[in-house]
Amino acid sequence: MGNKVAHLLMVPFTGLGNYSGFRGNRWFRNRILIFKQFVVPSLLAQTDQDFILWMAFRHEEKFNLQTKELQKWLNETGLKNIFTYSGCPFYNDKYEDKKARIRLMDALHGSMGELINVLGEANTVLMTIQPSDDCYNRHMVKGVKAIFAKTDLQAFGFAKGYIMDYRTRELSEYNPQTNPPFYTIKFARETFIDPFKHAQYTSIKHDIVV
Repeated sequence: MGNKVAHLLMVPFTGLGNYSGFRGNRWFRNRILIFKQFVVPSLLAQTDQDFILWMAFRHEEKFNLQTKELQKWLNETGLKNIFTYSGCPFYNDKYEDKKARIRLMDALHGSMGELINVLGEANTVLMTIQPSDDCYNRHMVKGVKAIFAKTDLQAFGFAKGYIMDYRTRELSEYNPQTNPPFYTIKFARETFIDPFKHAQYTSIKHDIVV
């Protein structure tokens, strides 16, 4: 039957970072505005549209009118998407280790029931972190798939880019010393959908400089 791939662009919209990943409705409104104005157009411009946008929120945002309006608007763009409400599904280093691991497991357990429904018959899952205020090159989706098809890499990330002041449209080079969040992980389906295996797999670190 061959290898079928599902590519998830995971947006940790709320639940990530300090303040429990939510800084109030005014902050949320501005974050949604940035997402609509910059991120979604960059997704619609992708030369490969075969991906699923995974919008991850805290449980509280399920009842927020702004979230419901965002989902309705996003559906109208034609982008395939899934909204989950169990928190940020990757390790959040803003918390001490034990609490971060518990939050991660809760998020994975709470999300997988819905995600299984959108994976179809895929036996490989690619998960790309798509921050809610960052954009990729329009060939990113196509390029990510090509890299995994041609190599034995199980994960890789983009280390450099540009940062923009959205008020003035001024650009500066983005070349952080820390590990930036723009990475993609390749999972076997059975590893991805099992919360314990998923968490174990993503905890393995092996840096390769290319």
